[in-house]
Amino acid sequence: MPDSTPSLYFFDMDHTLIDNDCDVSWKEFLIAKGLASPSARSRAAYFFEQYKDGNLQIAEFMAFQLAEFRGRTPEQMARLSREHFETFVRPTIYADAREKVQQVLNADVPAALLTATNEVVARPAAEEFGLHDILATRLEIRDGVYTGRTEGTYCGGPGKIEAADHYCKEKGCTLASAAYYGDSIADIPVLSAVGFPRPTNPSPGLASHAREQGWPIWTFS
Repeated sequence: MPDSTPSLYFFDMDHTLIDNDCDVSWKEFLIAKGLASPSARSRAAYFFEQYKDGNLQIAEFMAFQLAEFRGRTPEQMARLSREHFETFVRPTIYADAREKVQQVLNADVPAALLTATNEVVARPAAEEFGLHDILATRLEIRDGVYTGRTEGTYCGGPGKIEAADHYCKEKGCTLASAAYYGDSIADIPVLSAVGFPRPTNPSPGLASHAREQGWPIWTFS
């Protein structure tokens, strides 16, 4: 049995710390900038429905999601990511989430952002919350530019557990002593793996599962 207090915290990003889905808003941002076709809007919605149903076709989705990274430098994409954050993400930050993360950081307890979103898009939000450790989908760089492909394991589903377990070992603890705050049915594997599952602003499917498991449900607003 875990101790009564987590020794490490993981926070999901979309609909957990923020009232936004960054994969969807990222495409909206790129369309507005003239960097993606308006037809990408319907494809983004299609993949979002897959995600909500727990049936995301990862390879197909990542090829679509990273198309605009291809051939661009980290500096270019960092600037675009920051602009996306200021336009679409900052206004959606949950005040309760900001307070909770700050409590954890003030207690000097290890904490990390744990998200399937790619590291470039996720970084500004992590920095805003003071989360210096970012466990996210990594992107491949060759000859100084992004290739439009991922590097390593996709940080969702089993990949999210793998990343969380590796981080715990680095910090000298286990998943059994960690807490995870997440919102969707895609988070059930991680919530089941940690000792302190914290379904947060849960989707209907996750809320039902949480009640069956007797997990406490959290609400950030």
